[in-house]
Amino acid sequence: TTPHEPEGTSLVLPPCNAFLRRCLYETIEDEYPGLVLERASSDPSAGPARNQIRATRLSPAEKSRRERRLRRENWDRMLLHDVGFAVVFRAMSDACNGRVFSAEQTRRFLDGLSPELSMPAKAQDGEGRKIPLVIHNGLHDLMFLLTHCHNARLPESFEDTKKVIRGYFPVVYDTKILGTEYSDAIIKSGNSALGDLFDTTCNTSDANSDVPSLKAPLIVNQDGRSQGQAHEAAWDAYMTGCVFNALCNRILESKNRFSADLTLDDLLHESADGMLREWIGLNKIYMHVSLYTIDLESSGPAPGMHDPLSSGLSVDTTFRVSGITTSVSTRDILQALTTGNESEEEAIRELRYEIIWVDDTSFFVGTRMTDCVSEDDADATGLVASHVRSKLHAGLGGDVEILPLGEYFKKKHEDVTETMMSTTSETGGIVDSLVSVAMSPLKILGRAFSYGKRSSEDDGIIDSAKKPRKSR
Repeated sequence: TTPHEPEGTSLVLPPCNAFLRRCLYETIEDEYPGLVLERASSDPSAGPARNQIRATRLSPAEKSRRERRLRRENWDRMLLHDVGFAVVFRAMSDACNGRVFSAEQTRRFLDGLSPELSMPAKAQDGEGRKIPLVIHNGLHDLMFLLTHCHNARLPESFEDTKKVIRGYFPVVYDTKILGTEYSDAIIKSGNSALGDLFDTTCNTSDANSDVPSLKAPLIVNQDGRSQGQAHEAAWDAYMTGCVFNALCNRILESKNRFSADLTLDDLLHESADGMLREWIGLNKIYMHVSLYTIDLESSGPAPGMHDPLSSGLSVDTTFRVSGITTSVSTRDILQALTTGNESEEEAIRELRYEIIWVDDTSFFVGTRMTDCVSEDDADATGLVASHVRSKLHAGLGGDVEILPLGEYFKKKHEDVTETMMSTTSETGGIVDSLVSVAMSPLKILGRAFSYGKRSSEDDGIIDSAKKPRKSR
């Protein structure tokens, strides 16, 4: 009920002790069965009102409103204190899988009459419309949900973990990936943090800005503030939705110049999966402390080997560097790579670098070229590779070992093959050994979310808090 819908005429009786209240309840209920009796206040801080009785006379319409209000309050109380988030998780998964609620189920739920929240009806014409799950840098969040609402321990294989995620959420979009890999140069060159993307695409008031601003709907917090702050759940969800809408419309605007006009709704619900993957990164998720983009649709006999390198990175210009002294820091590496680049060609001046530490004496460095340089340009690729080698040798010493990513994996393959041929003990096979190397960054994540085996081979991986991923 609302404050404008009165619930009868009431009278609050004087305070009295528990014995007298019991007598009053029994006597009034016997003499005046049409009255509703209740405690004047259940608030522990209400003082004397806790020892008073409120007697209310209701008309049939008022009695009906009161019953609806009490059912809703009891239902809300049950959802908040008794049901827990697992039921909400199942409801989200049902919506993402196209299992929809009927109008009758929705009405009964809102009236507090539904015995179960997550019991969707089958769509009348086959499968219902799948609602996409939109996240921002949300791999950790998805794994957290699985460990709390699916199983406390995730599968041993990362490929199996991806299958579990897809089982619950078959359509996922990550605005971190959307901004860094599928957007235009203006967005890619900016900060990809959620708050910065929101300010750039939805909160820009500068008329001369190169980025058209989305007119996002205003929301008001319960405390009366019109705007929340980053890392508040509701405000982050609001910003993520706005950024997804804005970035998708920017991409559509550029694509529609060369093809038929598409709306965002058409793109999301009427387009083939291939177009969705090509245009807005369907089921591709950003992974912190990794050179790879997690592809929920990748699979194969070699776990972890089918996720693509992040956009702009190449096996020919990504290197594994080892043999450095333990005193070398991320700042030293970036300084070695960038010092004196002002006089180099544009392809070198515009390079951006990704540093991923393996341990105290080795790391991976990826070079990200600008959109104006094609990854298939052999001359540019050779120039970048030569530049990185010479800069690292000059800045870190001539004794460091620098191997392109492809050559590094080939060398590991040869080492594992030689080891297998020289021993009769049973092993996990070449693929498992290669994956152990390729998924070193994943093991850091695995420890935090309890997937994969914990063994002594993990001990050589440095804590990411000491030498974190660095982009420049």
